[in-house]
Formats: sequence, C-alpha cells, structure tokens
Amino acid sequence: MLLNLPRTFVLNEEGYALIQKLVQLRMDEDLAFEYHGLRTIEEKHRNMPLSTGMVQTLSRAPKNHAAAKAAERIRKKEARKTCWADKNLSPLPPSLKNMPVEPLIKRFNESSHGRIQLFLIMQEVMHTPVYEDAVRFQDAVEETNHSEHADTISQICGFGSWGRNIQKNTETFFKEIRDEGGTMLQWGISGPAGYGSVAAALDLPALAPAIAGLLGSSGEAAFTADLAIMGGGSVAVGGFGTADGMTVLAGGSSLLGAVAGGSAGNLLGQIPHEAVALSVVKAINLIQYLKSDDNRDRAGTIHMLNQAQELFLGFKHQAEREMALHGIYGSKKDMMQMFHILNRAFRQIMK
Repeated sequence: MLLNLPRTFVLNEEGYALIQKLVQLRMDEDLAFEYHGLRTIEEKHRNMPLSTGMVQTLSRAPKNHAAAKAAERIRKKEARKTCWADKNLSPLPPSLKNMPVEPLIKRFNESSHGRIQLFLIMQEVMHTPVYEDAVRFQDAVEETNHSEHADTISQICGFGSWGRNIQKNTETFFKEIRDEGGTMLQWGISGPAGYGSVAAALDLPALAPAIAGLLGSSGEAAFTADLAIMGGGSVAVGGFGTADGMTVLAGGSSLLGAVAGGSAGNLLGQIPHEAVALSVVKAINLIQYLKSDDNRDRAGTIHMLNQAQELFLGFKHQAEREMALHGIYGSKKDMMQMFHILNRAFRQIMK
C-alpha cells in the first residue's frame, strides 16, 4: 500500500540500505569521538606526577572516575550499535550489505530524480534517533556532537551544509510552534531528546492500533509501520512498505499522503502533534532545497517541487476539513495547535 504517492517519495531497497549504512556511519563517527576522549583522559592520567600526597590523590581520583564513565558509555554504545546492525543491516541482501556507501551514493547522483531521493535519504538519517531501544525507545544513550556527525553525512552525500540547515530549520520550526502555545513539546526541543530523537519522546507503542486499520495490519507489524508513517524519527528504525519490507516511504510522506488522500478519517486526532510536525517539517526542508540554488537542476526538478507542494497542500486542506467538519480534537487548544503547525508550515513553503 503506497498511498498513491509521487515516486520521488518511494525508495527501493538500495535507498533503504543506504539509510541504514549512513546511520551506522553516524554511530561510527560518534564512537570515534568517544574513543578519542577516553584516550585523552587516560593520557592525562598517565602523565600526572606520582605522589602520595593528599592533594595529588584527590586530583587523580576524578580522572579515574571520568575514564570509567567514558568506558561504560562506550560499552553501551557499542552494544546498541551491534544490536541495531543485527536488526537492520543483517537482513539486507549480501550484495547490498557488503557494498560501501560511495557506490550507492553515486548511483543516486546519476539522475535528478535520484539526487532528490538522496536528499530525502540524507534527511531521514539526520532525523534517526541512534543508541535507543529500537523496540520501545527506552534507556537512550546520548549521541555526542550530533551537529558534527550530521555535517559529515551531508558532506558525504554531496549536500554541503544542508545537514546543518536541516537541523536548524527543524529546531526553529519546533521552537516556533511551541512558542505559539498548545500542549505539545512540554519535554523541550533541546538536549538529549532534541529534534533528532522526537520518536523517543513519544509513546509510540500505544499508537499502533490507530495506524493498524489504515495499513491493514496488526500487532508488531502495525507497530513497525507506525514508526515510519508518523515520521517519528526515520524509516531507519522500522521501515515501511510492501510485504518484503523493502519499499520505503520517505520524507514524512506516508502520513501526509494518507491524510491528503482522504483515507485517514480521524487518524490525525489520535496522533501526537509532535509526530505531525516532524512529518510536515521534512516536507518543508525538501521544498526549500528544491527552491534553492544548491539544487543542481532546478528546471529539471520543477515537477518534483510541484508534487511536494501539492502533497503538503492536500494534507493541509484535508486536515483542516477534518477539524472543521468532524471535530477530531477534544479541546480548542489542541485544534489551535494543529492550525499553528499547518499555518507556520504554509508560510515556510511560500517563502
């Protein structure tokens, strides 16, 4: 079930594999930074003059403690990385599992359509929470220097500073809609649960029944698809699509497409505003890129820009219709919060 979406938003198994590999690269970059920090602490500790005096004894103890904490953090991250790879990389076909990221990126760069898909892939990687429990998003370990790692991924994909642009645009959007009132984002947008880990702040398991009817699935299958259709994080934490699990909807398109197609009914009333906002801001980021001078083929991708704008406008129209005619929200505050999200997004895409 692909919700009649434009093909730009539908990735094949190569796109899915590239998302997984780039997320793993983010983890590798983060762990390299952690190991460097641990070596620095240990080196400073070894170079401290030996002394039996009380002052020296007290000054050495914190560094021992710091090294132990760093080592434990690395241990947890390595364990999470292994579990994540077993779940997401091991099932890939051997030809893709063993392929480096460079040839995959090159394939997407061979056409204007592929390059726009590569942007969506890069954006999904930016929004994927790492080191969290891939089933229930509990006991998260904080990623260090997320901005640096986002920049690395963006550079590898050939998008320059757009990794940081996505970060900035997303965080600004969430801050603005939070400042406009409502009940969302009470947990805050900065810190470990920042925009890159929105999924971790949501009670996703409880939402599976709301999605199951739309997808024609139930149980664990509904929960897995739930992660992607809401845009809560990335397709990289669950995947979504056909029976073989290798056709993936990207860029927040699954939720937007479902609602824009009129097939969602009261689905919006059962989904947290945070999840809707993240799906919307992914579409905004794509539209802004397509309009920018960084888009190498603006003339050749004008139809993709039109499709992305029509997808959002269709979503906005249907969401407002549901609110006006069917009263999908239990309070005026919740309804006004959704209007804020839609109107803020509309102003962004009209720039």
